[in-house]
Amino acid sequence: MKHRYSSTQIGLHWLTALLVLCTLFLPYGQDLVADLLGGTGGVFTLHKSLGLTILLLTVVRLLVRARHGAPHLLRDSAIWQRRAAKAGHIALYLLLLLMPLSGLLFGRRPVELFWLVQIDPLPLSDGARALARQFHLTAKYLLFALILGHTFMALWHHYRLRDGVLRAMLPRRG
Repeated sequence: MKHRYSSTQIGLHWLTALLVLCTLFLPYGQDLVADLLGGTGGVFTLHKSLGLTILLLTVVRLLVRARHGAPHLLRDSAIWQRRAAKAGHIALYLLLLLMPLSGLLFGRRPVELFWLVQIDPLPLSDGARALARQFHLTAKYLLFALILGHTFMALWHHYRLRDGVLRAMLPRRG
C-alpha cells in the first residue's frame, strides 16, 4: 500500500503551488514589479503566462495522478472526511483548469506567452466575454478560500493528528 506521492507528483504540486501564489498576488503587487516588467502590461503578460503554465501543469498533474494514483492516506478517517477531502481536491483542480481558460476567454487582445508566442483571442460575443471575466474575477476568491482550507487541513493533519498526510507530499529528507 502506497503511503507517499511519487517524486514527480510532489514536484508538480509544489511548482503549481508556487506559480498559483505568484499568479494570484502579481496583480496586487504590480506597483512593486511593473518597472521590472516594462509597465502594467508586462505585469499582466506575466500573469497570463503563468496562468497558462498552471493550466498545462494541471493537465500534466491529472495525467500523472491517473497513472500513479494517490496514496490511501485517509483510509482510517470517517467517510465524510474522505468525501470532503475529495471534494476539496476536485474543486481545486477544476479552478486550476477553469481560471486560466476564463482569463484567456475574456481578453480582447492577443496574449503573449512569456513575450515569445502570441495567442489570438477567440471570436466571442461581448456577453460571453463578460461572463468569462466575471467568473475569473469571482473564482479567485473561491480559490483563495480553497488554498487556505487546503493549507489549514495539511497543517491540522501534521500538527494535530500527526498522521503523515503532509509528509506524503513533502520531498524526502537526506
